[in-house]
Amino acid sequence: MVSNTTTNTNSFNFKAAILSISLVFGIGGSISAILPAMQKALPNVSETGINLIATIPQAGVIIFLLLSSIFVNAMGIKKTILTGLLMMGVSGIFPMFSESYWLILISRFIFGAGIGLFNALAITIINLNFTGKEESKLLGFRGSMEGIGSTIASLLVGALVVLGWHAVFAVYFLVFIIAIYFWKFGPDISIDHKQQQQPTNQDIDVKKVNYKVWILGLMLVLLVMVQIVVIIQIPRILINRNITTAGVASTIVALNTFAGMFGGILFGSAYTKLGKMSFTAFLAGDAIGLLILSSSTNLITAVLGTILVGVFGSFMCVAAFNLMTNVTEPSERANANTILLLGCNIGSFAAPFGIKLMQEILSNNVASPFIGFAITLLVVSILFFIVRNSFYRN
Repeated sequence: MVSNTTTNTNSFNFKAAILSISLVFGIGGSISAILPAMQKALPNVSETGINLIATIPQAGVIIFLLLSSIFVNAMGIKKTILTGLLMMGVSGIFPMFSESYWLILISRFIFGAGIGLFNALAITIINLNFTGKEESKLLGFRGSMEGIGSTIASLLVGALVVLGWHAVFAVYFLVFIIAIYFWKFGPDISIDHKQQQQPTNQDIDVKKVNYKVWILGLMLVLLVMVQIVVIIQIPRILINRNITTAGVASTIVALNTFAGMFGGILFGSAYTKLGKMSFTAFLAGDAIGLLILSSSTNLITAVLGTILVGVFGSFMCVAAFNLMTNVTEPSERANANTILLLGCNIGSFAAPFGIKLMQEILSNNVASPFIGFAITLLVVSILFFIVRNSFYRN
């Protein structure tokens, strides 16, 4: 049974509180603009190690996604969400007061662990309080919150970066504001453990998963890795080539996120018009954006490349989830979604190693990851074009 001590589910504050917790999911990588400054401040740490500061939260997300049901069973949904938010807030601002790379890295892992505690609950809490059209509408809004939060955080980073890299982590004070708001207006739900279902906590029955789902999961490792590489490397290439400052670079990172949100709006129309050619076209479009970024010598080309990568990157990731529905039956999709979500998180975490790999294969150049992944995406687009019919129902 589901019980809710907050009865006015139609109030603005009730709905806003539920949606507000999704604002924090996209802010982990917002500090990418200060990575070059941190590299100078911590010269004994490798570039890959510095890049991990932006992506290691995903390791915490993966682990605590799988553990969150334990916390829900022990504390309930609201307290689990508040615990996750407080973990994010405290660990998020910790680097403001530390010069230790390892302590900062640990704090960033805890930051991701906080996200993992309630990532799935952000959807569950809507499912439990709303039905029908209202549920669908709020789920749609929830999907936009991550991009909005990431954009706001990146813009704030652009303003704070002039005060030094330590000050940038003050952006995570936003998490405390959201925690207070959710504590005051969010629903306090208790649910029958037999009915409690969280898609991300399921055991995967490998025998029941279509091998094409595993292929899509591996592709999402690559696709999400590319998107995170772009977020990490945009500030580096702009600063390295003296195109602009760290503050403006952070704004361009925000533009990448905004372009991704815009891509989500355009996806349905583009996917319908291109049909079986859509995924191949999206891969090629992202590759072109990466090549433009790799050759950028001014803000115009940097912004153009950023927008293309943001839009086509969004297209690719949404298309992968759409393709999953073509190769699975409804009863198989919970396991399939788990595999794809894990692919996304692994790709995000592994981005620094992808950068390092491309620099070792090509050259130790700031543009090498863009060029290397552009070539990779073009190869994948050709391979997918050859086998595309097997991913569509006739």
